[in-house]
Amino acid sequence: MGCPNANAAFAGLIGHSIREMRARCVLQLAGDKARYVFLPFEGWLVVSKVDPDGARQIVDFVLPGDAFDPASARAAIAAADVAALDHVRLAVIPRDGWHRYLAAHHAAWALFSRQTAAGYSRMAERMLRLGKSSAETRIAYAMCELCLRVNPFGLVAGRAFRLPLTQQVLGEYVGLSSVHVNRTIRAMARAGVLDYRGQIEVMIHDLPALAAMAQIDPEELKIAIIPSPE
Repeated sequence: MGCPNANAAFAGLIGHSIREMRARCVLQLAGDKARYVFLPFEGWLVVSKVDPDGARQIVDFVLPGDAFDPASARAAIAAADVAALDHVRLAVIPRDGWHRYLAAHHAAWALFSRQTAAGYSRMAERMLRLGKSSAETRIAYAMCELCLRVNPFGLVAGRAFRLPLTQQVLGEYVGLSSVHVNRTIRAMARAGVLDYRGQIEVMIHDLPALAAMAQIDPEELKIAIIPSPE
């Protein structure tokens, strides 16, 4: 985390908090006390809300290297559910210890602040498209966002991006049924824009066309949603 003292403090912080979680294991329920901050090293976490009828809306994904505090503004009550999307190795850090660590190490606090700001930016871009855009635009944007997050150097045509998402999970992220997601992705594949290989890989073939569908400039989106190291 930037200097020997900070690195030693970080190692001490996570030393007894490493966990292995199976896919779909629930780490936090909305409305419960938010006692922990989650920091995955391998695998993805999914942050979601469930409506009274049981329908799930995915709010965000927490990827390796991201630190996620699920607390809301209301007395450290969790704002959302947090679960393992796939097999996850992570640190489950008590919130009070995490806050003491950030208070003592400015570089770590600054990095966490940049990660939080990037999350707000992602949410703003995604909410705009959820509210106003077609299925094609929603899915194209999600592909651009997620591919950028797994490859922060940029979107590249002809490169496979690993996204551990079923079409149902992708639908819960973009507010569409899995049938609608399947139909839209097939149309994009027929148009030569991308291939979606099961729940493992996305291959972008025509980046300008994908960016136009998503209504984004790839470089501007990268600057907005990928936090700089320092």
